[in-house]
Amino acid sequence: MKVQRTDLYVGVFVIAVIATIVAALVATSGLGIKRYDLYIRADDATDIAVDTKIFLQGLEVGRVAAISAVPGTKAGRLEFLIRASLLAEFSGGQPLRLPDSTDAEVVTSILGNSTLNLVVRASSDRTLEPGDTITLFRAPEAMQALGRLATDLKGDIQEAIQQTTATLRAVQRLSDSMTLATGTARRFVAGIQPETEKTLQEAAANLERVRRLLDTTDVRTGTTMRQLDATLEQSRRLMASTDSLTRLVTAMGIENRPEVREILANSRFLTQQLLYVTEQLARRPLRAMSGIAIPDTLTVEGRARRAADSTRAAPEPDSARTPR
Repeated sequence: MKVQRTDLYVGVFVIAVIATIVAALVATSGLGIKRYDLYIRADDATDIAVDTKIFLQGLEVGRVAAISAVPGTKAGRLEFLIRASLLAEFSGGQPLRLPDSTDAEVVTSILGNSTLNLVVRASSDRTLEPGDTITLFRAPEAMQALGRLATDLKGDIQEAIQQTTATLRAVQRLSDSMTLATGTARRFVAGIQPETEKTLQEAAANLERVRRLLDTTDVRTGTTMRQLDATLEQSRRLMASTDSLTRLVTAMGIENRPEVREILANSRFLTQQLLYVTEQLARRPLRAMSGIAIPDTLTVEGRARRAADSTRAAPEPDSARTPR
């Protein structure tokens, strides 16, 4: 009995293990999940194998079920027809519908793993039906992209280095030119320094002489002004004496002779001239050195012209008129 019970336990355990393995295989194989087939036409099957994963916007929606070769449109070349097994619906029950503008793209990672990506190029009202065929495109491999990037960067870096080198050479030439110009300017300044110092010394000496001359001119000008003031005072006194003499002679009443009238007129004329000169000197004392222009009304010639004009303008006496 004990042996039979042991065999029974072992049989039950083996059956349980087999059932677990079968259940796991069924669960992992996708049995019971609705799928449909979509065909992908490709010119090259490189990096594509059975069971390659297929993604739609990063979500796995199927795998490659089979790859078969078919005659190509070009003579001597083959094309490959890839059968993709896609989910009929998502886990939430939403059906998977792809627009007819969908293409497949092979993406190879740096480690060499390849995947198929379903790319929707444009929106469309029509959808792909089971058994439809789409086209396969190949995205640039990561290593190739890195190689092209490195090549481009190498060219850019070389160009930047060349430009930097040219700039440094230009800066060096500018520095040499500035050094040469500085040396020339230093030699020029050193050459003209003695003459410049001599010229400045002469200019200082000339300025000192001008200052002394101005001081002397101030002293002389002060002396001249004092002399001019004394002369003006004497002129005032002389005019006052002449005026008194004129009044005295007039008061004497000497028979109004022509000689006396002429003397009185000349004295009055001289007094007017002296008054005019005195007024001009009082206004502008420097006219004592530049001279004073006597107006025509106070000169002898002007007086003679006025007398002649008065004689011509006077009416003839009655005795000189011719009787009718």
